[in-house]
Amino acid sequence: MREIVMLGTSPRTQRSASSVQLPADYTTHASTVPIFHYRTKDFIVDLRKPIESSSSKGQPERADLKELLHSRWQEAKSRNAFNYGLNCMYKLLEGQYNLSMQLNVERGELRRKPMRFKHIREPFNPLRWNFTKLNENEIMLYLRCEDRPITSDPLDRHVIAVNASPLERDHSLIIPSINKCLPQVLTKTAIRLATDIMLLVADDSFNILFNSLLGQASVNHLHMHCLYWPYESDLINRRFEHLNDLANVYIIEPPNWLCSAIAFQLTSLDEYDTFRSNLTRCVEFLTEQNQAHNVFITRAQPIRTNGPVQEEDRARIRPQLVTAYVFPRVNASGAKPPTNFNPAANELAGCLTSYTIRFFESANEQSCVRIIEEEAQLESVVFQKLALDFSDLLSNRPLGSSHCSHNNALEDLTSPEIDELRDSFQTFTPHSPNVGSARRSRSGSAEKEQSGILRSKFTFAQDTGMQFL
Repeated sequence: MREIVMLGTSPRTQRSASSVQLPADYTTHASTVPIFHYRTKDFIVDLRKPIESSSSKGQPERADLKELLHSRWQEAKSRNAFNYGLNCMYKLLEGQYNLSMQLNVERGELRRKPMRFKHIREPFNPLRWNFTKLNENEIMLYLRCEDRPITSDPLDRHVIAVNASPLERDHSLIIPSINKCLPQVLTKTAIRLATDIMLLVADDSFNILFNSLLGQASVNHLHMHCLYWPYESDLINRRFEHLNDLANVYIIEPPNWLCSAIAFQLTSLDEYDTFRSNLTRCVEFLTEQNQAHNVFITRAQPIRTNGPVQEEDRARIRPQLVTAYVFPRVNASGAKPPTNFNPAANELAGCLTSYTIRFFESANEQSCVRIIEEEAQLESVVFQKLALDFSDLLSNRPLGSSHCSHNNALEDLTSPEIDELRDSFQTFTPHSPNVGSARRSRSGSAEKEQSGILRSKFTFAQDTGMQFL
């Protein structure tokens, strides 16, 4: 008689109560990646007024994020985590925008080929390259806020990882909720992380960048860049205008800057939530409009709405506040071959990277501005429509309400004012940077002021649809 043996009765074949059977030779391996713990009281709102250190209060000294980032980046470098060693050159371009340019040939040749996208909100595709494929030695640290959790999900992992093709030392990637495999669309969590990191790093050359899909993003997995740049963007010294009737939202347009932007500034911790909310609603609005955009976050002096077009804080006494600049831009389906530079977040802020020595040597401000105008700059009418609609959104008004009020402005003009507007329209000439002359004075000039007046009058006439006979 054949003996029937029940499976699982033998110690060798007995199944575990778990749904996953681990290998017999499995051993636990503790991760060596550190977790950076911080609290909101560690935030530095104004770099001119650093907070008191923990040791001076009789408490254990807390880790410094800037130092930890640098040490972990150096460790990754020693483990050959990068595609190349940094070998960069810089130069400043003469002109009114004070552009800086880096030469980084290796990045143009050795970086991973950027992917092409058709829509600003494409779903995450696990079959394409993404950051879940990172090796552990490429992950620098995890972030965790002790007194105000970044998200309500305790399993979320917020990562800072190396950028294998860096622009500068300590160039890293911020990857919010890496375990959720989110597409490249800015979220509340991402903006929270960016704001916190900016408030924790006590260095005015530290910047955080975001490129949307169709806006020079190369991977459809939510991430931001953080890096140091040796030259400050001259955008922080520019005069802005209030966006419609909003007191804490600003805009700037050419010729005051080389492209249009919406700006937000964090002036105190009391405005911490408002700053993040306004920035979040701005990028969500642009995403809903399928409008590509870039975001540049840095430290800047208090935003001005009067005075000269450009005014530098030479005495270095003005506050240095976290400031976010959002650049709505022309949609681009994919990155072009690296023959000169690709206008992304860093470039629209005036910090350019050239991928060839030929372009680096021949580039001037006029040629760079022309590339940005052709490949990124929105038409003034399109930008103003987006800006006014966004102001309606923040003010809880029906979209389009601000357009009506601007169109009705002509009804209040007298005949001489209309004649003056007509004359300014007829004498308007397109802006072209003068690169042959010496760099303009930091205090601005009457010529800039007049150019700005003519440009604004032309834009007003164009917006209102006014025709002159």
